[in-house]
Amino acid sequence: MSKTTVPITADHRGFKLKAQLIDWLKGHGFEPKDLGTYSEERCDSIDYATKMAAEIAAHPGEVGVILCGSGNGIAIAANRFKALRAAIAFTPEMARLAREHNDANVLALGADYMDAEKSVACLEAFLNGKFLGGRYAERRDKLDKLGGV
Repeated sequence: MSKTTVPITADHRGFKLKAQLIDWLKGHGFEPKDLGTYSEERCDSIDYATKMAAEIAAHPGEVGVILCGSGNGIAIAANRFKALRAAIAFTPEMARLAREHNDANVLALGADYMDAEKSVACLEAFLNGKFLGGRYAERRDKLDKLGGV
């Protein structure tokens, strides 16, 4: 049985938390795919949202994780891409609902506002969440018709 691949990326402010989440993923039967950054040297979160977009576009069934200081900048950039439906979560319930109600395929976390324990709880809820379909599929389809790149 192959492991589920989970692409993960961060800017410099999310770098440390990304490393902790990669360790958790490895320890829980997932195959993290680290899309960078690989240091705390200043970089632009937009570049890493772009990397996630390319990854998800190439592998539509994957779900990914993006991190920056607040989660906002990288999520805004990610949602410019048609292949991504990124949702910021600060609680496990928000992460679960992002999957169930919005069919989010990317979890955005704010590394400056969350410790590893809370981030892992959000990640676990996100990975275990399943899209409910039905009326939520109608909403998702409306979003898809809005366009994007």
